[in-house]
Amino acid sequence: MVASCSELHRTKDELTQNAQVYAEDAFNSLELAKSFTQKNKDIHRRSVAQIVFPKAIKGSFLFGGNYAEGYLIENEKIIDQIRMIGGNIGPNIGGQSYSQITYIMDRETLFEIKNGQKFSLQGTASYAKSGQSVTEIFGQISDGQNLITVIFNQSGYLAGISFEGTYISKKK
Repeated sequence: MVASCSELHRTKDELTQNAQVYAEDAFNSLELAKSFTQKNKDIHRRSVAQIVFPKAIKGSFLFGGNYAEGYLIENEKIIDQIRMIGGNIGPNIGGQSYSQITYIMDRETLFEIKNGQKFSLQGTASYAKSGQSVTEIFGQISDGQNLITVIFNQSGYLAGISFEGTYISKKK
């Protein structure tokens, strides 16, 4: 049993190290996302803050999980470090890394995140399109549309449909 525990600890340390990001990465990801479409620019402009995960990792074989570290940005300034941990279930297989920005659309939701944590549920479809891995969010349950999530920069390959739960909290 001791070997199993040390193996789990080593895997967790590797996961954390692979997801490590810096403030510059967050600002670069935010600028990149704004450049995609006018819709992205409008969402950014209407949002009161953003949670930026420059590099998230996800793996799945029917059951899976994801992990990312990032930053809460308000008025173009970093307010706090944030961690995202999630799990998923569904006919999914593979693994990928990606960038994710969650736009916070109201002050009440921003207050909840600053003073605790936020849990959201969403459905995603992952597939290959023109040789690229694509993830689309097709349903989101998080107190209405207070959070809008954009996923981009996918690498690796993950295919299938899943239902995901994501827990966002301050990094301690």
